Amino acid sequence: MQALFDLAHHSHGQPVPLHVIAERQKLSLPFLEQIFNKLKKAGVVASVRGPKGGYILTRPCNQVSVGEVLRLTDSSFYAAAKEDPKAANQVLKSDERMSQMLWNRLSDHISAFMEKVTFADLCSETSSNTCPDCTCPEYVQDVQGQFVRGERKACGVL
Repeated sequence: MQALFDLAHHSHGQPVPLHVIAERQKLSLPFLEQIFNKLKKAGVVASVRGPKGGYILTRPCNQVSVGEVLRLTDSSFYAAAKEDPKAANQVLKSDERMSQMLWNRLSDHISAFMEKVTFADLCSETSSNTCPDCTCPEYVQDVQGQFVRGERKACGVL
């Protein structure tokens, strides 16, 4: 997430070398290479060769969701609230069924929330994606206006 946010924040349509992202975010370059390879295969990012090469987002940042990136890079995130394998083979008591139902619904809400939050939302909230070369300037301007008018709460605000 950090690396893709960095790419959305710093690229503004221009390729960003992976080693630069690794240095800024203090992440392992081999780890980022694995992650970006998955994202490239899925069509979220593209690599650009050459001296001014690096990675770019293939879509405007308001069309790349946090949930999509999590599904592609950390599939265990969505499996965190899986049903207990022992419980699947036995009849659950009603309080156990209620608890399982509650956790399943919570997991569904978390997943739905992550699908709605885009990298443009994150950039908008930090006021980091406001340069004229932004990949989705109208979206960012609209989101920031909603914050100013009090029509929208930031992701970090409960």
